[in-house]
Amino acid sequence: MLNIDIFLKRLEELMQANELNAAAFAERIGIQRSSMSHILTKRNKPSLDIILKINEAFEEVSLDWLLLDKETPYTPTPDVFSSTLESKDKMEPYQDQINTTKNEDVAQIIQVYQDGSFRVFLPKT
Repeated sequence: MLNIDIFLKRLEELMQANELNAAAFAERIGIQRSSMSHILTKRNKPSLDIILKINEAFEEVSLDWLLLDKETPYTPTPDVFSSTLESKDKMEPYQDQINTTKNEDVAQIIQVYQDGSFRVFLPKT
């Protein structure tokens, strides 16, 4: 069950860190200002849709931080190369493949995390 006090505290921290008032925050996540006002005054609890919109608009914010009493708002990005390519010697076989493609040739970049989750980045058109 959602602890509304923790959620509102985090919401206020997020708004303050991004220098957004309630109206600007509502616009950024794509909801009506009145919906944001109702949440801030505890008239309504946020829907799952609103929580997910916040998470999408602020990718650096984890749902654990937003909804639970966790410390860090940022999802750490694992260092993929530190565990697989620890030394320059291990990279030498791949040197001819590094920086050989043009940005236009990149179809997508997939970032895979140790927990099995992933993010896909597509080039801007």
